[in-house]
Amino acid sequence: MVEAGTKPEMEIFEAGMIDNALGLVEDDLATPPLHFNFVMGSRGSQPATARQLLFLAESIPAEATWTVAGLGRWQLPMGVLAIGMGGHVRVGLEDNLYYRRGELATNEQLVARMARIAVEAERPVATPQVARQILGLV
Repeated sequence: MVEAGTKPEMEIFEAGMIDNALGLVEDDLATPPLHFNFVMGSRGSQPATARQLLFLAESIPAEATWTVAGLGRWQLPMGVLAIGMGGHVRVGLEDNLYYRRGELATNEQLVARMARIAVEAERPVATPQVARQILGLV
């Protein structure tokens, strides 16, 4: 990854995986600042709670960026929490098939809803160029 200039997303399904990601830096296999994606709300991942998200966000290096991926019914509440906490949101059909209980979603609906919430919270959606800057890709 370092030789290729690749910026990996550190998928964190449980808190102990943060140490694994930091170990990649220690072994010169990844370069800081890291970007973490906290996967929450399914079997095999951590619980989708405000307390857990706060713990995760406080457990990574200060210069790191982070995103939350709330799975299923947790996509909306965890996304709203992340926006309020200064993090970022992964949203879409990969993690959630429903717009609301019993109503199938489209990617466009899920993204548009989260974008509206971000704008209302005065956290405008990043353009591709701004996203590259946030992630340190430029």
